[in-house]
Amino acid sequence: MFADTKLLPPDPILGLTKLFQDDPRPDKIDLGVGVYRDINGTTPIMKAVAQAEANVTAKQTTKAYTPTDGAPGFGPAILDLIFGKDSETLSAGRAAAVQTPGGCGALRLAGELANSQGAASLTLGEPTWPNHVPLLSAAGLKLNSIPYYDRDANAVDFEAFKAGVSKLGPKDVLLLHGCCHNPTGADLSTEQIDEIATMAAAQGFLPLVDTAYHGFSKDLDADAYMVRKFSADLPEVLITYSCSKNFGLYRERTGALIYVGPNADNALAVKSHATSLARRNYSIPPAHGGAIVAEILSDAALTALWREELSEMAKRVQGNRRLLARTAENFGLHNQLSFIAEQAGMFSLLPLTDDQLRAMRDEHGVYIVGGGRINLCGVNENNVEHLVRSFKNATAP
Repeated sequence: MFADTKLLPPDPILGLTKLFQDDPRPDKIDLGVGVYRDINGTTPIMKAVAQAEANVTAKQTTKAYTPTDGAPGFGPAILDLIFGKDSETLSAGRAAAVQTPGGCGALRLAGELANSQGAASLTLGEPTWPNHVPLLSAAGLKLNSIPYYDRDANAVDFEAFKAGVSKLGPKDVLLLHGCCHNPTGADLSTEQIDEIATMAAAQGFLPLVDTAYHGFSKDLDADAYMVRKFSADLPEVLITYSCSKNFGLYRERTGALIYVGPNADNALAVKSHATSLARRNYSIPPAHGGAIVAEILSDAALTALWREELSEMAKRVQGNRRLLARTAENFGLHNQLSFIAEQAGMFSLLPLTDDQLRAMRDEHGVYIVGGGRINLCGVNENNVEHLVRSFKNATAP
């Protein structure tokens, strides 16, 4: 069966990482990685996570299966975190959560759930996180794309985006980034979110809000504005949630699929279909990460520590944005790179051609993924001048 199977090319980001590791230059810079890194270039275990993990291990008496919807306490804790404890959506029982193997598992399950209910298509704004396409198309959905970002203006092209959204109707799904858009860093404003909510109510399409960086823009409440607005104004919303970035639980594969319906009975019915689909796929999610999150969010002291750590991580990323923009201005590049300070999250797109990207890598040791996406975590006071100088040289006429 597999005798003639051909070797697939390496993942572009992993391939870039290998090139970076093999580069002997001491001033090389890795801006391609997709995870949070501290000033030392490591992805640390958060103190709140380490303490919660110790608590979970000390209390654990069995490795028996957990329920299909996840570790005990995880779902309610995530719902409280996203919607707020005083949420009318929660008090009405309109929201139901299923723990998944990371945000990727949540996206795949969301796609399968939508497909099982007769979704006609799923629409993505361009550009989007590259893995959205294979994850959701593998779920059987027909994918369409519409403009989202204007690379000449380095900003959201909201009029073009609205024009694409205006063509959607019932049985169509629209994927949106809840905050910290990947790869652009350019989020919709609250006013623009309100407009999309109004369009969804009038046209009947289903929003799917991918929430992978909750807490990395402004704060946990502000970053949940899209989810809360849609849930308050619309009868149905799908939400995918990742605990990889904001809890640092990358390898634990901890995420959630959340459905908001018109009433409690409907929410439970849809949850039953989601868990049935999960049972046919991965059966149950990994329990360890879910137990850690539940432990943190059920303990006031651990929650406070986690919030403080997350806030510091977000402040560092935003500080790196300002540092890069300020240094660019010192090099006479204000017009080219000032937009970076106005965006949010770990990623932005540098205005670079493929040839310019290769020049930055080959001539200056600056490693950036195709399309120009950079991870701001790779920027610091020791390398920012080299980065900006490399950009200036690569883009010189």
